[in-house]
Amino acid sequence: MAGGPPNRPAGARISRSAGFVVSVLVVTALIVLPTAVAAGLLTACSAGFAAVMIRAVRTGRSAGPHLRALVLAGGILLTALAAAASAVASVVAPDVLVAGGVPLPAEIPLVTLFFVTGCYLPAILRPHQRRDQLTRLRVGLDTLGVTASLIFPPWLLLSSGAERRGASTTALFLGAAAAATVAVAGVHAIRQRAALQWCAAGAALSLIGMTALVIAMDYATRGNAAIAAVAAAAAVNVAAGLMWHGSTRILPDARPIPPAGSESSAGFPLLTLPMLGSALALAYHLVNGGRLNTVSIVLGTTAITAVAAREWVSAIALRRRADHLTDQGNRLRSLMFGSADVAMILDADFGVRWQSPASARQFGLSDQDVLGRPVSVLVHPDHADAVHDYLTAQLAGPPTGASLPVRLRDGFGRWRETEWTTNGADPAEPGQTLVVHVRDVSELRHLEQALRQATHLDQQTALANQAGLRRAAELIPDAGAMLVVELGGLTAIGDVHGPEMAEVVLAEAARRLRAGVSGADVPARIGETRFAVLTRCGAVRAHLLTSQLVTALTAPYTTAGTTAHLSAWAGLTDLATDIDETVRRAVLALRSVRAGPPGAVEWYDEQMEVRLLRRSTLEQDLPGAVSMIDLELTFQPIVDLAADRPVGVEALPSWRHPTLGPVPAGELLALAEDLGLLPQVAVWALHASCRLLATWRLQHESLWLALNVRPRALADPAFQVSLHTALELYRIPPDALVIEVAEPDLPVVEDLPALLGRLRAQGLRTALDNFGAGPTSLSRLRILPIDLLKIDRELFGPDSGASVMDVTVALGRRLGLEVIAHGLQSPADLDTVRTAGCRLGQGDLLGKPMPAERLEAYLDAHREARRRIT
Repeated sequence: MAGGPPNRPAGARISRSAGFVVSVLVVTALIVLPTAVAAGLLTACSAGFAAVMIRAVRTGRSAGPHLRALVLAGGILLTALAAAASAVASVVAPDVLVAGGVPLPAEIPLVTLFFVTGCYLPAILRPHQRRDQLTRLRVGLDTLGVTASLIFPPWLLLSSGAERRGASTTALFLGAAAAATVAVAGVHAIRQRAALQWCAAGAALSLIGMTALVIAMDYATRGNAAIAAVAAAAAVNVAAGLMWHGSTRILPDARPIPPAGSESSAGFPLLTLPMLGSALALAYHLVNGGRLNTVSIVLGTTAITAVAAREWVSAIALRRRADHLTDQGNRLRSLMFGSADVAMILDADFGVRWQSPASARQFGLSDQDVLGRPVSVLVHPDHADAVHDYLTAQLAGPPTGASLPVRLRDGFGRWRETEWTTNGADPAEPGQTLVVHVRDVSELRHLEQALRQATHLDQQTALANQAGLRRAAELIPDAGAMLVVELGGLTAIGDVHGPEMAEVVLAEAARRLRAGVSGADVPARIGETRFAVLTRCGAVRAHLLTSQLVTALTAPYTTAGTTAHLSAWAGLTDLATDIDETVRRAVLALRSVRAGPPGAVEWYDEQMEVRLLRRSTLEQDLPGAVSMIDLELTFQPIVDLAADRPVGVEALPSWRHPTLGPVPAGELLALAEDLGLLPQVAVWALHASCRLLATWRLQHESLWLALNVRPRALADPAFQVSLHTALELYRIPPDALVIEVAEPDLPVVEDLPALLGRLRAQGLRTALDNFGAGPTSLSRLRILPIDLLKIDRELFGPDSGASVMDVTVALGRRLGLEVIAHGLQSPADLDTVRTAGCRLGQGDLLGKPMPAERLEAYLDAHREARRRIT
């Protein structure tokens, strides 16, 4: 394989090599250099642990709190720097004395000891430990006793000499008190105790080593000073390793916090080792002829008093704990004997060793029938294997809290529905027993079944309801499609034949739906007149099934000599991951065909959803836009092709939706008509366009305006009144206003020709828009009272022959109609209509729809051009 060796083995080899080199250098230093210098340099090696701790914090690899790791690292660095400085001072200025006659090599670590104590104490004493009053008193007594025990042996040794020195005494009392405080705090820690026990042990050992280093440097001429210095250096390095492990490698609160009074440190023999050391030191001192001074007696008395007081406080706490456990046991016993649940203790072979008194009350099981027998004889044979596996898993590992439904035979031979749970072993025999709780859930199961039926079934048709359909989708994950059917006419049946007849027809429709699907499909009622079917069929078979169901549901309903009819529409969709989303998509497909003829079936697609969402958004926002007159008009010029000058304009109402953008005139008018807002839109467009036309005719006298009006708006009396009002108000001659009706809208109003005829009789001109896009025949064109004929691009575009345009223009002239070629987009279109003899044209080629301001500039530009030509 190409490539070098992995980085991890290379890094490991480098680390081992560096460690070996450092070890060689340390051993060499111990041999070659003076002992004080070697001890100082060895102590300075602890700075490596501090560097590793700081790097762990910077890289985010510290498992514990970052602040604790940084503070402990700071204390380690201070210790290392002080030891190194003391080593240098022992070489450079060994005889220099500072205030109080303290040697400089001892003064440096002594002063640093205060700062190191200030680092270690906050790091170990945080976070605050929640303790009761007795526990706080026990912690204080432990601290006092350990402090006295730590001071006592060194004091005996120091007091046996001829001279007592202030630096050693200060370091001894400060270091012992600080070491005892952090050690006791670590032992008694409740929160984050795993990490604090490591860090506290390291901090206490580091403080003891620092104290020993001060004493060794203070008594540098003593014979054992060198040994004490080296031991102190080793202790500081070990302590740094302990603090590194506790602050960066152990997660805080990795173990659960024990309840108050039950923590393991409550009975920890914390004073055993210090007291034993003090006793040995005292015996050694007395054997060698030493004497006890006042300070020694006070220290010993303090330690003994602290031990006695601690044991007294511990006895009080233990008695309170025992009373509490007794009270809890009495309560547990009363609950056990009065509980409705049955408790059993099983042995390792799952034989019943004990059962609670509730067993006889609940199941009629006596001790003679149960004790000593395997529990399998009580359960149904179909559940025996499941019970054995469940009990085996619970006995092998910690209790999971999972329950198991089991059919249990009671003392009367009946099978009862029960639920078994376990909470571990009998505390008296852990690992060999299992406590099982048995709860009777027979009535609960019957109630759940009744509620499930009531919740998942439609009461009127006995089909599944929405909740039942959702449940069926969970149980049939491999279903293929969802179809939703909407029934129309049910309300009319109720109005004509009465509500009883409507209910009978609805029940018969549900029966037909149930009979039309297979046993694997799930029919449901999801609305007042809406049904759904969850089917396993594929796309083709699902479409065929839907068509069959629609046919069956629209067949006549005959009841008591009365025949009723329903119409139906259907929407289909593939099954999505979520049943609610599936139903929503099927309903969207249904909505897309609901406005069409009955019997239509449609599949869902994403574009359909986009269209329906746009439609719904516009339906919600258009009423507000109409009420606030938030609409606008654009105008497209109508040009005389021979003279190349505008002779008229068409007003196009539009709406700029704030999120969906421009809504064209055709979509706006159709939407307004569906929402019943067409009269307001038509009246507004009429007055707004006539007001502008009156202004434009002051400069362009022959200019006329075409306004597209929907037939329903044209038939509205309010619009007819507004039409005359606008002509009189703005003093516009009637022939300057052209009312356009689109050819596809002709069948909407039956008396449309009469309406157009009345407009012509009043002097207005009429036009038929989009001719060629609808089914209007030439014979009907002869009888329509129109003055202008706007030809759609389909009759002169590139896909149509020029002869069609020639015939249409010739027919218009013969009927006395002015022909307008509508939709000119290219020079080829213009050549085609000019060749056919068409005089007027309209389209983007001649001028796109534009606001009123731009149209005014457009008209002025053409007028100036004509003036220059003339």
